Amino acid sequence: MRILFVHHYFPGQFRRIAEHYVATGHDVVALYRGAVDGRSSSPVAGVRLLEYGHEVVADRPKDHILHDSEEFIREAASACFQAIALRDAGWCPDIVYGHTGWGTGAFLQDVFFDAKYVKYCEWFHSNSSETIAFLKPDPPFETRFLNSLLNLPVLADLARADLMIAPTEWQRSTFPAALRPAIEIAPDGIDTDLFRPDPHAAFHARDGRVFTAADRVITYVARGADPFRGFAPFIEALGRLQASDPKVEALIVGDRTVYYGNGAGGEGHFRDVMAKAQIDPARTHFTGTLPYEDYRKVLQISAAHVYLTVPFVLSWSALEALSTGCLLIGSDTAPVREFVTHGENGLLVDFFDAEGIASAIGQALRGGTDIDNMREKARETIKARWSAEAAIERHLALVSRLLPPG
Repeated sequence: MRILFVHHYFPGQFRRIAEHYVATGHDVVALYRGAVDGRSSSPVAGVRLLEYGHEVVADRPKDHILHDSEEFIREAASACFQAIALRDAGWCPDIVYGHTGWGTGAFLQDVFFDAKYVKYCEWFHSNSSETIAFLKPDPPFETRFLNSLLNLPVLADLARADLMIAPTEWQRSTFPAALRPAIEIAPDGIDTDLFRPDPHAAFHARDGRVFTAADRVITYVARGADPFRGFAPFIEALGRLQASDPKVEALIVGDRTVYYGNGAGGEGHFRDVMAKAQIDPARTHFTGTLPYEDYRKVLQISAAHVYLTVPFVLSWSALEALSTGCLLIGSDTAPVREFVTHGENGLLVDFFDAEGIASAIGQALRGGTDIDNMREKARETIKARWSAEAAIERHLALVSRLLPPG
């Protein structure tokens, strides 16, 4: 078959299934946005990449109410121009996978009439108290209005879907009630062979220090220093622990930027939090963004891994930590509860409660049979539900419904 993927940052969530299609002899092409927002696509061997959107520059300023909508339409048109070039060269896909977050594939049905369309439903921007109002209750009308506008490209992209998929029950639940019954659950997939425990792992920090599983290392991984990912309560909890335990070290992976919500694009939140922080700089190691192999070693030597999130998209890092057998201290919020049961395969804490977070980390550091059992069950959870093999099997079963018999 001929398979077309459409994703701003290909492969993104499509890596596992794209690799499978290539490995099984299919002809795979991907339309992607190229380097944007400091991010670029990482290649999948055997996939032909075509960039769209270089000519896309919205006429309106970024703070204009229609800026994002205009950019969506321009990008979708740009993707169509690339698709027309493919069609005119004699290449037409049997299946098109598209990420709905940017609406880039919304009009491809007007180019490839006979293809079947699989739409990835990552997030629908809700104004409920569980989502937008979690950090700031009762946001003003203007905030709610602008948040709702972000759904225009999503809805346009879903309008002519043959199959809609979401990676988790929680993410499906954010979509309108009328759509939910039609959205199937299909995991992205975690490489559980890569993310596995290794008692001999060692992480080499920039200052020359070497950390192993024998050290009392707390780990925290996020794209940036984000309010959405609980950076402030984590830092406060870390300060409490370091004050009472002189051997507690911390490895904090990610940069200093805010990526979601208010303040996105700046480092103001990092500076504000650190100005009040009571942490020990000598025992707090900000690694920045790490190569994958170094990041994996951080998880493998972790004595306690903290993952806090508002009700939002669940980070792969949380699932990779579970797969590695980390003792995960997670926020008691919807996306985490779907994978972590308190006391069985991890510990759940109040997102805002720094003292409670510190107490849970202390429990993890003390270790014992219960903690060891939780680590084992954490890995079992991902192997059973979110492994790359499980993801591919689920995707193929769903897509088979779209194909003619035989």
